[in-house]
Amino acid sequence: MVVRLSDLDVADVSGMIAAAVAVIQIFIPLALPLILLGVLRDEQASATTTSAVSWSVIGRFLHSSRWPTLLYADSAAIRGVPRHILFITRMKTILAVLTAIAAVVTPLGLYETIVENDEWTENVSFHYIEDPSEFGYGTPERMDLPWSRLCGFYVPMQCPNSFSNVTTVSNETHISSHIERLDTRVPQYVIDAFQSGLKDQEDSVSSIFDIQSRSYTWSTADDRMGNTAWDQGRPYPISTFRMLKSNVLANDYLAVEGLVVDMKNGGIGFRNHSAPPRTPYGSTWSEDLLFIEPETACVDTNLTIDFMIPRYTSEETASFTYTDLVLTDRGGFANLNTTYPTYETTNTQHNPQLRERAYKGAWFNNALSMAFLNVTNIKNESDPNSRAFSYLNSHVGKQFPLMSKSGRQTPHLILSVNELRISTLFGRYLDGLDEGIEARNGSILNVTIEGEEPLYSNPFNITFEDDFSLANTLCSGKGGADAANLDNFAAECGLVYGAPSRLDNESSPIVFEPGSKWSIPMYSCIMTAKATIKRVTFKFNGTDDLSALKVTEINDKVYPNEESKPLWGVERSDSDLADVRPLWGLVSSPDQGNISLYTLRKESLYLPGYADGFVRFSPNGGLQNLPGVDFYVKGITSVFQEADSSQYLPDYTGSMNLAMNRRWQELSKSANTTAKILNLIWTDVSANGVVGTRGLHGAIVQDSSSNLEKRDMEKSGPASNTPRVRYMERRVRYRWAYAVPALIVLVLTAIIAFATLFFVLIGRASMARMRQYLNKTSQGRILTTYLYGQKGEMFASAPPTSPKLARTSTRRWVQNVGKNPVTVAEAPNDSLIINGPQAGQAQPLLQPNPMMQPQPYQPGPSDGNEK
Repeated sequence: MVVRLSDLDVADVSGMIAAAVAVIQIFIPLALPLILLGVLRDEQASATTTSAVSWSVIGRFLHSSRWPTLLYADSAAIRGVPRHILFITRMKTILAVLTAIAAVVTPLGLYETIVENDEWTENVSFHYIEDPSEFGYGTPERMDLPWSRLCGFYVPMQCPNSFSNVTTVSNETHISSHIERLDTRVPQYVIDAFQSGLKDQEDSVSSIFDIQSRSYTWSTADDRMGNTAWDQGRPYPISTFRMLKSNVLANDYLAVEGLVVDMKNGGIGFRNHSAPPRTPYGSTWSEDLLFIEPETACVDTNLTIDFMIPRYTSEETASFTYTDLVLTDRGGFANLNTTYPTYETTNTQHNPQLRERAYKGAWFNNALSMAFLNVTNIKNESDPNSRAFSYLNSHVGKQFPLMSKSGRQTPHLILSVNELRISTLFGRYLDGLDEGIEARNGSILNVTIEGEEPLYSNPFNITFEDDFSLANTLCSGKGGADAANLDNFAAECGLVYGAPSRLDNESSPIVFEPGSKWSIPMYSCIMTAKATIKRVTFKFNGTDDLSALKVTEINDKVYPNEESKPLWGVERSDSDLADVRPLWGLVSSPDQGNISLYTLRKESLYLPGYADGFVRFSPNGGLQNLPGVDFYVKGITSVFQEADSSQYLPDYTGSMNLAMNRRWQELSKSANTTAKILNLIWTDVSANGVVGTRGLHGAIVQDSSSNLEKRDMEKSGPASNTPRVRYMERRVRYRWAYAVPALIVLVLTAIIAFATLFFVLIGRASMARMRQYLNKTSQGRILTTYLYGQKGEMFASAPPTSPKLARTSTRRWVQNVGKNPVTVAEAPNDSLIINGPQAGQAQPLLQPNPMMQPQPYQPGPSDGNEK
């Protein structure tokens, strides 16, 4: 690996410098002793003469270097040395090595980073930041749009608390309306009621009336053909839809014009984006935001659709994308619990029982499929002795063909080797398999078509219009005729055909080889949406636009007690879900004047409504401008529509995107992760459909020339309180793993310091004793004591010339005998010869040497002062 200068940081350079210093510290103590040996002159072979004090200095210098250890000299010996002495002397070497390692390694842990300041800054002025992405470019400026609302499914009806005057008459066979005035406006007191709870929240929290359609237009009621024109024929706004960009594979928190988008788990938060003033290193803060998030539960049917890609292409198989199409019982038939499932339909806000609902859809789908295939029977209502599930003709692994020998299959089952499908129609994989083909001649192409018998006889006459269609209603738990109240939340059910995965696992999951076998899991899923308040953390740094705003965390808001939880209100009426989509929002109390409410104090609210399959995101938009009650239902129905039935939405099947196909393969391996697929699609579509208009950056300012409000102005008035902000700053940080050698050195140093203090306090390590042992181990003193018989401190022919010399033993010794020349030589018989002028003990130190005759010592009058 090549390391360039640009790859190095401060810590790397510091470590390199420390390594160079360590090398120098090792080299110099090794080199200087060699230089000293070079300057010492031998009078003859192995004989060197210098002063006694020089021998002490030379000994100290040589033995304090690393050469005794390298050459295993006497001072580095191990044998014969007591363990406590050996341990203490070895600690010096160990600490020297550890210190050198620490000097190199320790700086490597240093690095610079940008961190939050320890102090919060109050009352920071926020300003609008523009979105330079497709979302900002494709979102029109906000006009002072009035809200418009229409009610009634079959005929116009009077909406709750509206200015309209409509009388509706209905009986068993007919429903009609008498219209005196039809007004689409939403009264201000209604708006105020559903925003009243905002005073108990942070200024960043939005209401239902801070949610606008990202795209809108104007419409005029057609009063021709005798129709009654609402709003006296004046133009009124309606919501529309245009897809801007898909982020379904982003797997990140995104900030786009008017929204915070959670593409990790699903959900959108409403915020007209603003930020504090730019600083060199940025800033961070947290806000409470209103979030609408999908909640999906899926249950595995334990049935799979399996097939094989044709091995060869021929005239017969040229039009087939797969062969051997079968329905495989993975336990969905053989292990079906024959007890009819139920779930609680009251108190759904606290216990929606989504999994129980999805299980009921799966159970009904499997039970009807079993009857269609004659795997089991259903109860004969005309026979009191009849009971369902009296026999079972299946086992785990049994396969049921879904394709005739000629390649014919159900025309309603549109599958592909690389697609994920979502449908509201349960059991569609069997539709048409109980019908045969009659033989006929003389078609348009003059081709003879041979007749075929049905694949299955369908002995119990299971129909898709009357039987399988009930699975959806039984799963969602309601229909359009149910009451528009708090318990009936918007939900849709359907069957998810997961992305096909290879059965053999012999190659890449996105390589569709001829002859490979594939399997499609099937899940029963239910989706709903809920409103909640989340705590969102932002970081702002870089350019002064939305590209510099990052969402770092999205967490559920934590409430200290029950009373601090938000109070949700839902509009109360005596209407059906198909006729009225109730308003909802944060309210201050259950009493909102003449507006009748259902209220709930809870962390979240499952949103009311009815997913009828007709209300979905499309350019047509609908007949009203009230996206807060429409968009989440449109998102749900858009998810469950057939994958190729809308030209206005991206292709979410994965057939045109291998990355998406592989992502869906991974997520559709289990029921829980399959639910995430639906949540992500809902989030992606809904983010393109709506925008939040509440922000923290001041009051509305209008352009008088165009009467257009700038998008950087807040629709609901100025924010009185902005969140506390922490500014970022540059700091030096450390990776503690690199500090291990230094910490070891510190621990050993602390132990040594404690031991030193202990011995000093008990008097075993005084300065006087240290001087004594230094003198005892001084080589020059040993030599002169041997040669002259005394230490050399006291005897002298004249008193010391100064009191300082008298007080210092070393100076007295040097003054008396330390300057005397001493010769140290090695004899041929491995003896050490010590010689000095007028020394009485001038003889070999280790063995007698007859060739050396000692000379008696005769002190002269000036020995103590000059030698």
